[in-house]
Amino acid sequence: MRNEGGFIAEHRPGERGLAHLIEHIVFHSPVAGAPDDFDYLKRIGVPLTLPAPNAGSTSWRETNYYLSTRTTALGDLDTLLALFKDAATAMTFRADAVDASRGEVMREMADKKLGNDIYASYIAAIAPGSPNDVIDAQNSDDVPTASIDTIRGLYRRLYRPQKMMIVVVGNVKADEARALIEKRFGDWKPTAPAPRQAAFPTFRRDRIRPVSFSALPQGRRTALVTVVMPTPAPPSSRNSQARAEVMDLLVTRAVNNRLRALQPDSPSGKVGMFIENGEQGQRQIMLWDNFADGTWRGAIAGLKATTCDLAASGFTANEWATAKQNLLSDLALRAAEMPRASNVDVAKDLSHALADRRNLIPPDELLRYARAMMPQTDARSGSKWWRRQWGSGVEHLRVEAPELALIADPISAIRIAANGTDSAPGCKVR
Repeated sequence: MRNEGGFIAEHRPGERGLAHLIEHIVFHSPVAGAPDDFDYLKRIGVPLTLPAPNAGSTSWRETNYYLSTRTTALGDLDTLLALFKDAATAMTFRADAVDASRGEVMREMADKKLGNDIYASYIAAIAPGSPNDVIDAQNSDDVPTASIDTIRGLYRRLYRPQKMMIVVVGNVKADEARALIEKRFGDWKPTAPAPRQAAFPTFRRDRIRPVSFSALPQGRRTALVTVVMPTPAPPSSRNSQARAEVMDLLVTRAVNNRLRALQPDSPSGKVGMFIENGEQGQRQIMLWDNFADGTWRGAIAGLKATTCDLAASGFTANEWATAKQNLLSDLALRAAEMPRASNVDVAKDLSHALADRRNLIPPDELLRYARAMMPQTDARSGSKWWRRQWGSGVEHLRVEAPELALIADPISAIRIAANGTDSAPGCKVR
């Protein structure tokens, strides 16, 4: 079950962190039909469900609840759907359930404080004004003190029919699953016309600076070159989406191969490239180097030289041919592993695709598209893709390392390391 409206919906005073708090309360609170039953959802649901790393999550734009039945029996599915209906409509917010949940969220956020601080600083640099910048990396300052009336008010504002989605994945017949959903949720109708969906904030291109740094004593050591651009419009067809996904995968494989070839003795994951397409509120392309203590200058120079060379010369024919072979192998492996995919993961991916008006294209179908595209896609088309995509965003160089605290002017030092002596004039960091 997906609820549209996570941290970004907490726009009234005193609501910071309450969407996450409600997620926890759902697992503790009695419901209208069982007002004395603490941990109602867990007592009824856990005996029917498979163990899972987590059964709920809250992000900037949504809260998700995940339950997997141990069997394919329709009665078990019906019981879990009934729990979802109670979660969406019947929470009592009894004081002891709310207080237990406050403690859980406060402990969870304390454990994540360093990571959230690092992430908040990073997002503020590469995508200022975007959702994850505006919400300050899951700020939960109001969780300890918010009144039950305030919490209940946000719940009623968010948990409404037009903001909910039920996704069922598994060995069930679609018409039978639909009938069960209608049985449990069919009488839950909007009481008023749906309000116009407020536009999510977008990043402020004019506020992105060429260089930023972090020198937290317990922070990570990484150099990142990133471009951020608006999230693309929904694809016009399944075919156009598949082509775009295959090109993203091809270029990612080609750049990853180049980065690893430049550091052949480095451990897996030290360097790489990643494309994130909308999950954070924007599309971003990122190259990274997780360098060792004291080697940040070389990491910066290497990443910057790579992006400059790709802009100037593009991919070689050999690089592109190898990337094609690698991608076909990767997709074939992913297709072979499809039967072992977790239904919960598939349901989550499907909910995101539906919310974004995209298709969820499985690996075997992507493999067929890739095989059809390969003869038509050469190094020149890959290089053109790179220049168009990389050039459409604002490039940002970020370095995170505790040793930067010992440097009087880290920004100037980073710029000098990036520009070196061989950089082309048009590729220098300002």
